[in-house]
Amino acid sequence: MNPYALPAIIAFSSLLILGLAAILQNPQDKRNRLLFALCLNYALIVGAAAMLHLSSSEAAANFWNKWPYIFGIPSYILTLEYVLQISGRSQRIREILLLLPISIHRWIIYSLVFLWWIILLSTNLIIAPPKFYSLSGWEHQYGLLFTPMMFSGFYFLLCLLFVLYRGIKFASHPLKGRAIIITLVALIGDQVFTFLVGGVFPLMGLQTHSLTPFGTVFMCFLLTYGLLKMQLEIIQDFKSGLEEKVALRTSELSIANKKLKNAQRHISKYIDPNVAEKIFEGEFTAELSHRRTKLTMFFSDIHDFTQFTDASDPEDVAKLLNEYLGEMAQIVRTWGGTIPQFTGDSIYAIFGAPDSQGERDDALSCVRMAVEMQERMKTLREKWWNQGIQLPFEIRCGIHTGMANVGNYGSEGFMEYSAIGLNTNLTSRLEQACKPKEIYLSHATWALVKDEIPCEEVGTIEVKGFHYPIQTYRVLLSNDKIVPVAERQ
Repeated sequence: MNPYALPAIIAFSSLLILGLAAILQNPQDKRNRLLFALCLNYALIVGAAAMLHLSSSEAAANFWNKWPYIFGIPSYILTLEYVLQISGRSQRIREILLLLPISIHRWIIYSLVFLWWIILLSTNLIIAPPKFYSLSGWEHQYGLLFTPMMFSGFYFLLCLLFVLYRGIKFASHPLKGRAIIITLVALIGDQVFTFLVGGVFPLMGLQTHSLTPFGTVFMCFLLTYGLLKMQLEIIQDFKSGLEEKVALRTSELSIANKKLKNAQRHISKYIDPNVAEKIFEGEFTAELSHRRTKLTMFFSDIHDFTQFTDASDPEDVAKLLNEYLGEMAQIVRTWGGTIPQFTGDSIYAIFGAPDSQGERDDALSCVRMAVEMQERMKTLREKWWNQGIQLPFEIRCGIHTGMANVGNYGSEGFMEYSAIGLNTNLTSRLEQACKPKEIYLSHATWALVKDEIPCEEVGTIEVKGFHYPIQTYRVLLSNDKIVPVAERQ
C-alpha cells in the first residue's frame, strides 16, 4: 500500500468519528447538523485523495483525480454556513465588510464556488491529468486557473476571519466565545496548511500535496477537543447553575413554606383548624356539596348577655366577648370538636365531622368539653368580678346526637363548612331550655354516655317542629365537676 495514502485514510476515519459524535450529540441542533455535513464533506475529500494515491492504473488515477476538488470546492459553502451559525448568524449577516454586508459577500462566495466548480468539471484548467511519481504515486497536476482559484481563497479566509472575530467579540457567554476561538484556530489552521502544502509548495515543484490531510487531521482533533471542552464546561456551568438554582429554589420554597404556614395559622383563626387542615392537605375541595352523617351537636350561650351589652360600653363588650370565645374555642379544639360558626355569644360545635372517633367517643368528647367549659366559666366569672363587672356570667349548654347534613354551604364565591338539619334545631332548643350553669342532653346522647357520665332525668320538653315530647337529661355537676359514679350510688 502507498504510504502517502495514510494521512488521507487517518483523516477520513477521524472525520467520520467527529461527524457522528456531533450529530448523535444533538440531532435537532442546526450547528451539529452543519458540523456533521462539514465533516462528511471533508471525509469525502480525503477519501477521494486516498483513492488517487492507491490507484494502480492510469485509468483509476484519472477517475479519482478531480474528485477531491469536486468535493472540496463546495466545502467553502458548508464552512461559511457553519461559521455563520456558531457566530450568531442573524447579527453577522447584516454587518459590513469592505463596504458590503456579509449577506452580499456570502452570495459572492456562492457565485465563485459555482464558477470554479463548473470550470473544474468541464475543463482541465484547474486540475490537469495526474502524473505518476515513483516516490508518492499518482499526484494531481495543476492547470492555468489553479493559482487564481487558490488566491481567491484569501477572500474567503478574510470573510471567515471577520465573521469569527465578530462572533467572539459579541458572544453572549464566555463559553460560546471560547468555542468560536477553537473553531477559528481549527478552520483557519486547516485552510492555511492546505493552501501552503496543497497549493504553494506544489507550484514550487515540491510534491507535498499528499500531506494536506494532516491539516484536516489537525482541524478534526482540534474541533473534537473543542466539542469535548465545551461539553465539559457546559456540564460544569450547568452544575454550578443547578447548585445556585437549587439553593435559590430551596430558599424560595422555605420562604413560601413560612408564608404558607403563616397563612394557615391566620386562616385557622377564621376557619375551624380541623377544616383548614383538610383544605391544606387537599382533602376538601371548594365546591358546594354535603353528606348525611351522624353527629353529636353542641350549642351554648351566655345567660342574659343582652343585659350586659345594653349596660356596657361596646369596647368592654368586645373585649370580654373575645376573651370568652377564645377560651371556649380552645376547649372545643382540645376535645377535637369543629366550630362551624360563632353567633354573638352563642357557640355551635359539632363532633363527628370532618373526622369521627365513633359515635360513642364523639358524644363523650362533646359532653366532657361542655363540663370543662362550665369549669372554665367559674374562673372567668371570678376574674371579671375582680375587674368590676357585676353581672354573673353563666352559660347553658345543649347537646344532641343525630343525623345531619354536613358539608359546604353558601355560594360559589363564599361558603362555610357547617351541619344543618332538624337535629341541629333540636340541639339549639335544648340549649334554650337549659338552666344557667347546666348541661342538657337528649336521650340519644344520654344513651351513649350514661356509663361514664352521671346524669339525671329532667323530664320532657316540647320543641317546635317536633310532634312528640323530647326526653331530657341534666349532667350532674358538683362544684362545677361531674359527680363520681361511686358518690352517686
